[in-house]
Amino acid sequence: MVGERGPVGGKEYQIRRRTIALSIVSIIVVAAVLAWALPRLSGAESALFGAGGDESPVMDRAEEPEFSLEFPADPNSLSIASTSYFGWSLLDRSSGRTTGSANAATRGNTTESMIKPWIVADYLRRAAEGGRQPSAEELNELTLVIVDSNDPLTESYYQRGGADAVVERLAQICGLTNLVIEPTKWGMTTMTPLDAVRYGNCLADGRAAGPQWTSWVLETMKQVRGAVADQRSGAVQGGRWGIIDGLPTELAKDTSIKNGWTTYMDGWHVNCLAIHPDWVLSVMMRTWGDLDQASAGCASIAAKLVVDHQ
Repeated sequence: MVGERGPVGGKEYQIRRRTIALSIVSIIVVAAVLAWALPRLSGAESALFGAGGDESPVMDRAEEPEFSLEFPADPNSLSIASTSYFGWSLLDRSSGRTTGSANAATRGNTTESMIKPWIVADYLRRAAEGGRQPSAEELNELTLVIVDSNDPLTESYYQRGGADAVVERLAQICGLTNLVIEPTKWGMTTMTPLDAVRYGNCLADGRAAGPQWTSWVLETMKQVRGAVADQRSGAVQGGRWGIIDGLPTELAKDTSIKNGWTTYMDGWHVNCLAIHPDWVLSVMMRTWGDLDQASAGCASIAAKLVVDHQ
């Protein structure tokens, strides 16, 4: 059939079809060139095409932290003056590696109140394993054990957990190798700095309190309160000092702590434990100085391990 512009398939039709095809090919080529070129344009050139002026590439990685705790070149160079015993240990939680004083695995100190988070964690884990939810009163008491270092409440939960059996479970569950139990006396448990960082890591990784209560224990340890001077009674003892004072704010805000301290005939027995998502640090000493000096000693060790990456 013949149309107004000539027969279908005729010369004019073929020319138009060829012209349209060439136009389509040209458009495809131009689009491909632009798709290749646009990502390579500078901010100013991109703006001409409506692509915005952000010249910075998107970095698919976490920013490096401003501060960290790192192993020193010479671990034995760290010391605290006026001590008859001193030891320390640092555990890298990502690798499991440790460093510390030469005696970190062999000589220890009485734990004093540093063991209290374990007594709390052990009670909560066992309650969860037994399908029991602690009452509001129990949680309040367990909070006071940690934040105020309440001795009478600690003794109560230690007895409820089986006394010496509580400390035996600490060694078994946390894999401590040099723990010495003093029968019926939780505070007289002896622990080395190396075992102390293993204990801290056990609190952090969920073995101590179990999946339900680990975050609660670590957050409660961040709320420890009271200065060295706030030793009001056995029920209210200020414990927010030591390692935490040697850390920059960026690290301190994410750090859970618990110290232990008691004065004996041979001076103060003082322990500082700090747990961060990246590391665990323990500092132990016996000193003829006062508690202020011991606190400053723990802070000084922490400060010497801090590395500023800026």
